[in-house]
Amino acid sequence: MPTIITHAAVGVALAQLGPAALSRKRLAFSLAVLSVFPDLDVVAFYFQIPYSHWLGHRGFSHSLLFALVVAAVVARLEFRKVPLDSRDRWRLFVLCALAIGSHGILDAFTDGGLGIGFLLPFASGRYFFPFHPLVVSPIGLGNFLGGPALAVLSSEALYVWLPIAALSIVARRRRRVSRGEGP
Repeated sequence: MPTIITHAAVGVALAQLGPAALSRKRLAFSLAVLSVFPDLDVVAFYFQIPYSHWLGHRGFSHSLLFALVVAAVVARLEFRKVPLDSRDRWRLFVLCALAIGSHGILDAFTDGGLGIGFLLPFASGRYFFPFHPLVVSPIGLGNFLGGPALAVLSSEALYVWLPIAALSIVARRRRRVSRGEGP
């Protein structure tokens, strides 16, 4: 899996696409938390649930169904003041789903583990993308710092952070231009 920093960075970047009426800081925080949320499944190890089980690491909490359900709940409860039938509500739902879904997508680009249960509970297969540019980060801070920290962070910087930074610059410029502030 990528580091918690990289997962959260994706959520923060997605916040730039949020409705103008919402606080960017609040939305960025919410989407960062959602981007990291699927990895709470590591508690399965403490309950001796096998990695390969649908409730194990990178299982149901990394599925598309999980992303949609949690996004619907968060969009409804966290952003109550946004009218239910508005375009902004739908935009929040999509951003929440993308934040959660981005977690499994990034994990599927790593070079370790058993794959991602994108289609759970409907299909039990676990999947990786054919291209694995991200070095898998070991679970636990001690394992990370005592192991491949530099390799993990280098791969994430090149394949995640730089593209996010470029897209963020483009998004900010487009917003400024659309508000008539110039480039």
